[in-house]
Amino acid sequence: MKLSGQTAVITGGGAGIGRAMALRFAAEGARIVIAELVRERGEEVAEQVRKLGREALVVETDVARAEDCERLFAELDQRDWPVDILVCNAGNVVGGLRPLEEVTDEIWNATVDVHLGGTYRCCRAAVRRMKPRGRGNIITLGSVAGLRGLPGSAPYTAAKGAIIAFTKGLSHEVAPHGIRVNCIAPGWIDTEMLAQLPEKWRPGMLQNTPLGRLGTAEEVAGVALFFASDDSAYVTGQVISPNGGMYR
Repeated sequence: MKLSGQTAVITGGGAGIGRAMALRFAAEGARIVIAELVRERGEEVAEQVRKLGREALVVETDVARAEDCERLFAELDQRDWPVDILVCNAGNVVGGLRPLEEVTDEIWNATVDVHLGGTYRCCRAAVRRMKPRGRGNIITLGSVAGLRGLPGSAPYTAAKGAIIAFTKGLSHEVAPHGIRVNCIAPGWIDTEMLAQLPEKWRPGMLQNTPLGRLGTAEEVAGVALFFASDDSAYVTGQVISPNGGMYR
């Protein structure tokens, strides 16, 4: 198994892509820590992980709150669990789609604070624990929106683009300490978040995707497993965009 004996912390691990990653990593031998805003949702996934014979812990976490992020990693310290893998997956589309002139400071700040701020806070806490061990693996979640833009979603596009840049910068900083940092930038993936977008967009999504279909959370989890395992031992600072060919 590719992740045998490792501990993987997955923010937003209670649904969608995060859930798929939790189950895929568990199937490969990892102990799973689910940082989830909605505890009940996290517990459902944790129960599935335990059925696979792996340990699972749910920590109710709002990644927009520094104290929550610190408490998340303190929970691992108390159990003497290392942070082998961190996946910064938590996020949402705050305020829906709207033109820039209708974006309020509250919408902008909330969107950026969850996506970019949450990634920064969790990476900071994880790196503090990975450096003394001389190893670690961080996977951030960008978006194809951060590569090509998404009309009507300036805050989300900006946050995801910043996560991609953050990943590249952090990868240089921590490589001498044996820590790898890579980014997944998904395209149109069939998840709850996608359901927040207007239904009228669906035909255009498929038309502009050469493979002619939406991606699945499990397909993104496959990319995450590549980054998390020794299959990518010589890979850091990279962005892989599973997007069906819509952006190259």
